[in-house]
Amino acid sequence: RFFRTSPGRPVIVAGSTLKGEEEAVLRAFHRVRVAGNRALLIIAPRHPQRFGDVVRLCRHEGLSTVRRTELPIDGEPRADAVVLDSIGELPQVYQIATAVFVGGSLVPWGGHNILEPALFGRPIVFGPYMENFAEIAETFRQNSAAIQVRTDRELEDAMVSLMADPVLRARLGAAARALIEANRGA
Repeated sequence: RFFRTSPGRPVIVAGSTLKGEEEAVLRAFHRVRVAGNRALLIIAPRHPQRFGDVVRLCRHEGLSTVRRTELPIDGEPRADAVVLDSIGELPQVYQIATAVFVGGSLVPWGGHNILEPALFGRPIVFGPYMENFAEIAETFRQNSAAIQVRTDRELEDAMVSLMADPVLRARLGAAARALIEANRGA
């Protein structure tokens, strides 16, 4: 109820981001916006003590930014970016995503779970550091159910491509959802 968005306004969710990843996410978001897309960025830092730092970083990059806890119920976020400064809401936020970046993967952390956005059939992008979820990441790559990037620049290119290509988004999201369905109970 905090994210009533206008029809046609895409939403990029960057989930469980770590220090060193937000800058790359913001550059990718900037390129999406330069391409003429008025997307909303929802960024969810992995660690609560970083919420304020990420708000300041977004504002420093010139984005109107608000914390999720400051959003009115049943209103559309008027900001460019929302920092998800609450615990436990990220899985539900994936439902409204047009595209998802799963953090902990552009820096050597080991990655985070890509199954949550896949459950909602969302196109997923993750970085090269997926050691904690290596088998899942490999399965998604092999089945064209996600995009793995190696660099910040590749993240930018992937997000621009996803925002410009609804067929690509639909194909990736459907493949991700199909993998979840095929492996239920596993």
